[in-house]
Amino acid sequence: MLADLIKSLSKRGFPIRKSEIQTLEFQFAEANNIPGFSDQKKAAGHYCFEEFLTRNPSLGRRKPEALSAARAACFNQTVIKKWFADYEELLSNLGIKDVPSHIWNCDETGLQDHFISSKVVSEVGSPCFEVTATERGETTTALASFNAAGGYGPLLIIFKAKRLKTEWVFGAPDNTLVKVSDNGWINSDLFLGWGRKFDNLLPKDNERPHVLLLDGHSSHVFNMDFLTLMKQNNVYVVCYPPHTTHHMQQVDKPFFKSLEHNWNLEGRRLTWLTGGKKLLKAVLFSIFKKAWERTATVEITQARFRGTGMYPLNSNAIDPQCFTLSMTTERVLEPETPGQSTTTPEAATAQPAEIPTPSEVATEDVACATFQDLIPIPTRERPSTRRKRSKPPSFHLTSEDHFMYINSRAKPTNSKGKKGKVKTASVDTAQDTCHVCKVKYADEADPKSM
Repeated sequence: MLADLIKSLSKRGFPIRKSEIQTLEFQFAEANNIPGFSDQKKAAGHYCFEEFLTRNPSLGRRKPEALSAARAACFNQTVIKKWFADYEELLSNLGIKDVPSHIWNCDETGLQDHFISSKVVSEVGSPCFEVTATERGETTTALASFNAAGGYGPLLIIFKAKRLKTEWVFGAPDNTLVKVSDNGWINSDLFLGWGRKFDNLLPKDNERPHVLLLDGHSSHVFNMDFLTLMKQNNVYVVCYPPHTTHHMQQVDKPFFKSLEHNWNLEGRRLTWLTGGKKLLKAVLFSIFKKAWERTATVEITQARFRGTGMYPLNSNAIDPQCFTLSMTTERVLEPETPGQSTTTPEAATAQPAEIPTPSEVATEDVACATFQDLIPIPTRERPSTRRKRSKPPSFHLTSEDHFMYINSRAKPTNSKGKKGKVKTASVDTAQDTCHVCKVKYADEADPKSM
């Protein structure tokens, strides 16, 4: 019972620690009058816990990875199946379901010039340090694109700077677009520039359309100029469902994780050779190009498209256990019309029946407490609201519905670029007159206005 409870909590995204398991064992024994545990510590001992793991080899100590509640709730089977159905219909209508070179994906990541090892070998009992150039690294954004056949599109590198210097571009990989921004992040204008280069590199001898898969970043979804450019050049832009790219996007984890690993290796070598000198932008491509060439392989690209089911198209490629995290916030669906379902309101709101545990099938004259009585399964209610939310009508960003949606959201901006009512400045006639010659500015009679 305890092993099943631990697995159930872990699948829902609420794993428990060793100390919590030891406390549960003591509370279970105390509730069921089982002797053998210390009343002073109020927990099972170390060897009891180790024997428990020995009897259950399917359990082990692991380091959990943080996952936001939004990602856990949104990655549910209903949303993913619906998206795959729309995606398959689009590829079939375009006639590129079996054309991997016309199915593209792009995404961006941030590279830090702060290089440090995960583990090293050093003397036991002595402090161990690793010299870094700075206390904190500076972010350089890299946007990569590739297709299901293993071909790579243009690469976008964004430095944190006010203006671009010529020496920063030396040594860049082929088909690389180098830009700058105030914070080193991507924005709508930079993404539009990448879109122009992407369109120029597409083959012009093939009239079949292309599909570009990307995430729901604001510079993608609400970038009217970029979407218009793609539509004019026969490129259909498709967005993933919100908070699902950690499982659905090909480039999100394995590709960029490999790139960051190789980037860190080359950066550590440079730090070693220079004795901790800060990485200059003029020599950044000397290490980035080596890391990129080891990462950007055909095998990695094809494996990621195949692993996420984007090509060959396979909605069952995603592990069903990935959907268990959404069980915490699952809602029971109500019928659309009263006559379509014979389910009573009481049955519709009832929780699904669970498989009885051994303690539940015990004899009636023995009252046995269960582990679920001591630590219930966490749930979170998602109450429905009548508040109207503005969200895109579909994941097809180059559709007419999406263009109408963007136009409906457009609001005038004031002088500071903020959405809202445009404020008109009041005219002061005293300020429009020169205090020396007493002639109004921009007056045709003013000889200096020319």
